[in-house]
Amino acid sequence: MSRNTEHIVRALLFLSPFFLYENLTVAIALSAIGLGVIFIEKISDQLARLEWREFVFFTYLFHMLYGERAFAYTGLEPLFVTEMVIGALSLWYARDLLQVRRILAIYYLIVLIGLFFALSYIIYYRIDAIRDSLMLVYALWVPIVYHIFKRERHYDLFFALLKIFIVLKAVHYVYEFTLILLGIRTVLFEGFRFGVGYILPALIVISIFTPLRQMGWPYKLLSLMMFPAVFTMFHRSMFLGIALAALFIFFLGGRKIKINLFTYSAAGLALMVAFLAYYTVHLDFDILRFLDRKTSMEEGNINYRLISWELVMDKFREYWILGFGVGRPIMYVHSNIFYEVVNLSYFEIRRLGGNAQPHNSYLNILARFGIFIFPLFLWAVLKPFFRFAKIWRIGSRYRYEAYSRFLLLAGLLLFMYVWAFFNVVLESPHHSFPFWLAIGMLLSYERTEALKSKVVRGIPVR
Repeated sequence: MSRNTEHIVRALLFLSPFFLYENLTVAIALSAIGLGVIFIEKISDQLARLEWREFVFFTYLFHMLYGERAFAYTGLEPLFVTEMVIGALSLWYARDLLQVRRILAIYYLIVLIGLFFALSYIIYYRIDAIRDSLMLVYALWVPIVYHIFKRERHYDLFFALLKIFIVLKAVHYVYEFTLILLGIRTVLFEGFRFGVGYILPALIVISIFTPLRQMGWPYKLLSLMMFPAVFTMFHRSMFLGIALAALFIFFLGGRKIKINLFTYSAAGLALMVAFLAYYTVHLDFDILRFLDRKTSMEEGNINYRLISWELVMDKFREYWILGFGVGRPIMYVHSNIFYEVVNLSYFEIRRLGGNAQPHNSYLNILARFGIFIFPLFLWAVLKPFFRFAKIWRIGSRYRYEAYSRFLLLAGLLLFMYVWAFFNVVLESPHHSFPFWLAIGMLLSYERTEALKSKVVRGIPVR
């Protein structure tokens, strides 16, 4: 196979999963435009350099971040795409994974605890026991990611993929906007989603603030489209996560980053105000009254979280030593009625259209696994955060591009910390993946050459 042919084949394979979770028209458009970006930006060269196991991982990474839930649940339960990919990668990287590194030991322990709980309860609750245990077993992503991101070129590819993300999300945004203008799609302001997802739009917004050299101004302008796409969701945990990431970047970044924050925040807010003004006219609603209700403690989503957290903590106080266990719904709500005693399986609750997961992954794990395991989980989650100071001391002195990348990854992790506190994250494959991905990439970032100074004739290169 010639070099050009291999590049084309790999690019087509890389984009082909669009046909699994997008409608045919959108999949063709996204594939064609994505193919153009891949060759214009020479990302095809980077894809061609990957081993096949790395290629499978990066293909999964791309579509899990882009498609989120729509991609995550392709396949047949319990063998959805995540279970198939993580199983295959575990076999392909078995030699590396069996050589347990000290930095990764806590994640292996967390995975083993999850498997122990699954096996302990599988007799009673079968597949539901495995489903609940995955919130710990998915921590296996950390050692897998750690072994994949072993060289700077792997990080180069990840940040190059941001260009494709930005272009395709902008295309998707314009496509849905056009449908609305043509009257093909009905717009209800509350709950308006634009189909752009949650994690990736937030990552794109955060990336605007970091002065990555490879992200030129055309990509920055396209990225501004994500401001109205993100903020018209009125998802308060998303606001808080992005704000926390922006503050982190602001305080640890240099002068150029601070200028970026002010410039692009102002531009993004102006675009959002224009967007809201347009829809205020077309939808004829009182936005101030709407915002007042959404910030009230009596608003439905806030009430749901507070009541569900209270029920979960009641379960924790009852089973605080060994935990509530896995396989049984820890709570159940249907038609805004909460039930303290749950005698239904997950499948039965799904058929009834109810909700069985509290929107706080930390409290869910605390209640299910008990007081002795929860500190181990917290250490695994916060481990990269305690290494930030060391990376800051090294990275802020040399190679500004590499340091900007670190700030973006750290901002993504802080966003995921907040997202997991207010949403069902670690329990789901599509949201737990970016959570563990950010941890694995940050843990591996130190060992690459990215943050080390490069000397040319005795002069450190920034």
